[in-house]
Amino acid sequence: MTAKTWNVWTPEEDARLSKHWADKVSTKRLAERFPGRTPAAILKHGYVALGLGPRDCGRESFSPVWEGVKRMLAGGKMMTSKELAEALKVTPHAVQVCMRDRHGKDVHVGGYVKVAAHSTRVNRWKLGPGPDAPLPPQKTKNEVNREYSRRMRKDPEYCARQNLRARRRYAEKTGKLIRPDAAVQWMQQMPQHDGPLIAPEEFRQADSQPRAPLFPQAGLSLLRGTTPNHSAP
Repeated sequence: MTAKTWNVWTPEEDARLSKHWADKVSTKRLAERFPGRTPAAILKHGYVALGLGPRDCGRESFSPVWEGVKRMLAGGKMMTSKELAEALKVTPHAVQVCMRDRHGKDVHVGGYVKVAAHSTRVNRWKLGPGPDAPLPPQKTKNEVNREYSRRMRKDPEYCARQNLRARRRYAEKTGKLIRPDAAVQWMQQMPQHDGPLIAPEEFRQADSQPRAPLFPQAGLSLLRGTTPNHSAP
């Protein structure tokens, strides 16, 4: 290779350098991907020709959670964040943060699972980069309603309420049940007295008599027009 062709970078080399520029490896390790290129030439081409910016070639910080996740997902296994947290004895939040930082680069969603009968689908993580598994088709409103009715038919209280409502609607439709108006409902809610009824004659006779117990003896004499007799002591 002559000196003139040595400085020429092929499009394949440019794409490879752009892909691995952000790898957290030293420039010497990066130069191993480009046989015949020196680390200085690689840096100059990345900075000047491609404008890739500065490299962050420091070591990646050690994460015990990530090391445990790699061990648990080895061999193509798939697990949820909760299962990983229980196996590693850490909080689910720590696993979720680890998955979020490495999603699409080191892990991807390999499938979905429902952890409960009425819960939403949960991601099942799988090692390696790649696209996420497609979401399963959502149920239509009619399918959700049919599933709810099928589930509630096993509840005796729910069935009793539905039967009572259906019988009431049928009675109203056939004219066997007529709802009273507001006045009738108000009269039905009036307090009822259990005592015997007073005849009108008894009420007039009781009202015409003077109510003696309510007045003292002197007051009754004044009302009758007589003077009370006072005896000397």
